[in-house]
Amino acid sequence: MFGLLFETSPDAALIVQRGSGRVVSANVRAADMFAHRTDELVGARFEDLVLEPDRDLSQPGRYEDVALRRGDDYPVYVTMQVAHIETQDHGELAAYMARDTSERRLLESEVIAKHTALFIAHAELGETKAELEHRNHEIAMLAWRAAMGELVAGIAHHLNNPVGALASTVRRLSLLTAALPIEVRGDFERLLQRVQQISRRIESNVAAIVHASRVNAVDTTGRPELPPELATVLSTFAEQLDDIPTKESP
Repeated sequence: MFGLLFETSPDAALIVQRGSGRVVSANVRAADMFAHRTDELVGARFEDLVLEPDRDLSQPGRYEDVALRRGDDYPVYVTMQVAHIETQDHGELAAYMARDTSERRLLESEVIAKHTALFIAHAELGETKAELEHRNHEIAMLAWRAAMGELVAGIAHHLNNPVGALASTVRRLSLLTAALPIEVRGDFERLLQRVQQISRRIESNVAAIVHASRVNAVDTTGRPELPPELATVLSTFAEQLDDIPTKESP
């Protein structure tokens, strides 16, 4: 009743009587969209064909993402153009021209889902990379400290030999001094005491260095106190060691 243009339109078309809200005409595209015959659509209430009962589609205009009810109760999403028509024979009518956007909507949902998954994966990759770099840095620092500990221990070991020889010599001198007559011991004993003090200090320093090379940097229990000069040197060295850049993993 609405002519060739109505029948050949690429959009689904429904003509609805505004007063009763019932469909008075439908084209073939509408029948395909709703999975009904055209004669089944005619006489149906338009609001029964819409899955959004609270959405007002009565006024002229363009409506996006309108959910319509197929004959199998599955939704079909459309972009709908509404126009009002005044006719002498049929009174006040509303023309609903609907273009199926379900496939486009599905593709958009898939794209959004893929972008979301990609964003999450990128964020997780960034966190993993940061954690890996942090662990690589810790491993490099542990390796450096282990190497430096071995170096310090080696130096201390080489110092132990002359220190041991010095201690043995001091003990021998003590025995020789004790055998001297009392009247000539005074100067020798004073010098010997001085040498003994120096020897004990050197032994203590070497022992502290050896212990420091064997104890973990964060473990301060049972560690002998280093002399201020050595403590300053080792502290400065440790700070410079922390500043050494490590090669990042590819």
